[in-house]
This record gives sequence, C-alpha cells and structure tokens, in this order.
Amino acid sequence: MKGPIIYTAVAAMTLQQALATMGGLTVPLLAPPIAAETGLNPSLVGLYTAFLYGGATISSLIGGGFLLRYGALRLSQVCLLVISLGLLLSLSSSLLLFVFGAIIIGLGLGPATPASSQILARYAKPANAPLMFSIKQTGVPLGGILAGSLLPLCVSSFGWQGAIFVTALMVIILTVLLQPLRAEFDSDRQQNREFQISDVRKTLSTVLKTPGVPLLAISLFSFTGIQMAFAAFFVSFLAIETGWSLSEAGVAFSISMAAGIFGRILWGWVSTRYIRPLTLLAALGAIMGVTCMIIGTITPAWDTHVVFAVAFAFGLTGIGYQGVLLAEIARISPAGLVGVVTGGVVFFACLGMMVLPGLLGLILELFSSYRVAFVSLGLIPILVSLTLLRSVLRAKNLRNEI
Repeated sequence: MKGPIIYTAVAAMTLQQALATMGGLTVPLLAPPIAAETGLNPSLVGLYTAFLYGGATISSLIGGGFLLRYGALRLSQVCLLVISLGLLLSLSSSLLLFVFGAIIIGLGLGPATPASSQILARYAKPANAPLMFSIKQTGVPLGGILAGSLLPLCVSSFGWQGAIFVTALMVIILTVLLQPLRAEFDSDRQQNREFQISDVRKTLSTVLKTPGVPLLAISLFSFTGIQMAFAAFFVSFLAIETGWSLSEAGVAFSISMAAGIFGRILWGWVSTRYIRPLTLLAALGAIMGVTCMIIGTITPAWDTHVVFAVAFAFGLTGIGYQGVLLAEIARISPAGLVGVVTGGVVFFACLGMMVLPGLLGLILELFSSYRVAFVSLGLIPILVSLTLLRSVLRAKNLRNEI
C-alpha cells in the first residue's frame, strides 16, 4: 500500500510547494512593471520580502498545533487559500495593501513545507527518503519556473494586476483539487487536541534540544535567505542594471529554477548513495557563496549564454540543496514530530528569508551597487559551509576514537 501512496503524496506536495512558491515570488518578479506604473522604488522588493517572511516566521511556529489537530493536508489547503487572499490584496497599487498582502502571503507560506514534510515522512521509506524529499522540494524551483515564464506573458496580455490574479486563481484551483486526498493523508490527525500557547515554546525547544538540528537550522537560515535574496533581486538586477528585457531576465531566472529541479533530484540521489548529507551540504554552501559573488560582477558586456550558465550554477547549488537538508531534519527528528520540528526549523529559514533579502536591499540602498550587495551576501553561506565541514570532521574523529 505504501508504494502507490508515496507517489501520490510526492506529486500532490510537489504541486503544493510549486504554487505556494509562485505566490510568494509573484510580486517581487513583477517589481519592474509595478514600479513603472506606480512609481514605487524597485529596491522596496527587499522590504516587501522582509514583511512576507515576517508573516511566515510567525505562522511556521504556530502552525504545529493546527497541523496535529486538523492534519497536514488540511493545513496545506488553508495555506494555499491564505496565499491567494494575500495576492488579491496586492491587486491595488496602494503601498499599504502591498504590505498587508505580503504579510498574509507569508502567513500562508510558513507552514507549507512542514505540512508537506509531515505527509512524506509517513510514507517514505528511510532508504529512499532523501530522494523523495528532494523530488518534493523540486516544487520550489518549479514554482519559480512557472513564475519566471508565465508572469511575463500574463503582464504582456493582462498587465501586472492580471498576472497577480492569474496566480491567485491557480492557487485556489489547486486547493480544491487536493480535497479528495484528505481522508488518507489526514488520517493521523488528533481531532480532540486543544491549541496551547506553550506549543510555540515546545516547538522551539524541540529544535534546540534535538542533537544536530540547531546546526541544520543555521544552515537553512543562511542557504534559504541567500536563495530568496537571489529570487527577489536577480530579475530586477538584470532588467535595471544590465538593460535586459523582463522576458529575457525571466528566462535567466527560469534557467536557475530548472537547474534547482535537476539539482534537488541529483543531490538527493547522491546523498542517498555516495556522500553523507552534511558533507554534501558543506560543498554546496561553498559553491553557492562563490556563485552569488560572481553574479554581482555581471555587466551589460557579458555574453547572454555566460549569464545563463551562472544562473544555472546558482540554481544547481543555491536552490538544489533543500531536499537533502529537509530529509536530514526528518531523519533525526523524534518519531511523530517531523512536521513540528520542521516547522521550528522553517522558523529559522523564514528569518533568513526575511533578513537576508532585506540586508541586500539595505546594502543596495546605501552603496547603490549590486556588486557590493551580492559579494557581501556570498560570504555568508561560505562561512556556514566551513561550520558544517568542522562538524563533519569532529564526528569523524569521534568515530575513529571509538
């Protein structure tokens, strides 16, 4: 029975991740046409992203109790509906409604990954869990591909407001399509469980006290923050700094997302068979940081295909890491608490997605230089990769002593 169910679970949760991600990326990717029509500064993308993941930070902590009582599938549906509401609020050109829309979209984004991880953890076998989680996490770059390729087409046909509406409609349709799966995927829900304020404290406490999880939380803070800074600013960088059209920049962005899909499957397979997850994550972090620095050096004189190659390299590492990391979190989490622990770790990921894009925007505002911004942020995952490598070497020395 587990065989067919795991495939259904992976397919459903991949789509959930894809549409949730597309919802979060929609306004940042539409920053150039929105700015052109409303007069808003494109550098406000960093502030928008900070509000968005501020909302996600809150919901990732409080979502654990909802998940246990109502089930991971129902939580997924609620997340999608909340994201669609935030998108519809963003149809106005009001800066205040953009802010409210960002916060609400973030509230929907926060529990989406823990919910999908809870479902996969029930059905995936330990031997193939990294690959299953990696395939599921391809939904994130898949959402980026949909956003990067579909949104420019919608803008040319319906304007930026029409593009936002199309995304909201897609999210609502998926919410309805998931309903037939609820009986199976939410069969483990605790219907009599009451919500408690202490759930938030317990979630963070479990994360901090479970051996190995704090290091993974720090890694996710750094890697996901860099990934989101790239997603928030790369298209605007190419369109504003190098003179690329929105469609051309969207193609480059989609290439990085496609590389992320390939990378997530590749690294999931590699970590299952050949390289320990922490060792692999250390290598990916270092390459991610170097590639981020290279992005900052792109100029209008660069050949288009070279820029595409750099985008591919970033996607392969800076987006491809996530399935390996989440599978490792699931592996070392206490039994039955994968979704809760993942929610706690996602809290740190949301902090990264709130802080690092905001930091890039601040650097850009202070120095008016994408080069300084991208090079500065590239140092962060390199430092984290060194910490991961030190942990790997320490564990190896302990095994040798034993």
